[in-house]
Amino acid sequence: MFENCSHSPLRSSALRTGLIAVVFLLCALLILYPRERRERLDTTEGRCAYLVSLGLCPDPESESCKEVELPAVFDTVLEQYNALQLESGFDLLPAAGKKCLCFSYDLVSYPGWNGRVIATLYLFRGRVIGGDVHTADLRGFMRALGNL
Repeated sequence: MFENCSHSPLRSSALRTGLIAVVFLLCALLILYPRERRERLDTTEGRCAYLVSLGLCPDPESESCKEVELPAVFDTVLEQYNALQLESGFDLLPAAGKKCLCFSYDLVSYPGWNGRVIATLYLFRGRVIGGDVHTADLRGFMRALGNL
């Protein structure tokens, strides 16, 4: 019944092929792993590099940071803001009821807009959980980072 359990050359070859496939898959996952997890977001340079990778041109000198505590239960405005984030692949809900960091940068330029434009990043446990690009003008715009 168990006569074919010996290590045959065919089985060793299949095992070797399987191991190679696993190594290849792990390498592919590292390459395709979300960009913000690979970026060093713990420095101004890392956060600015992340924004540049999205096609933005932040002024590192304009950086401001504040700690914000997201409410445990989102009100209508925060639900709408998070819906915008969800469309872009981000989500504020993992930080509901917790403190996160909010970094803001003035953009050096923004296509189609002559006034002040600000990029905002929300980080929780070192990962981007949301953000936007918005104008300081009431007749301006707000876009999630993934919808630029």
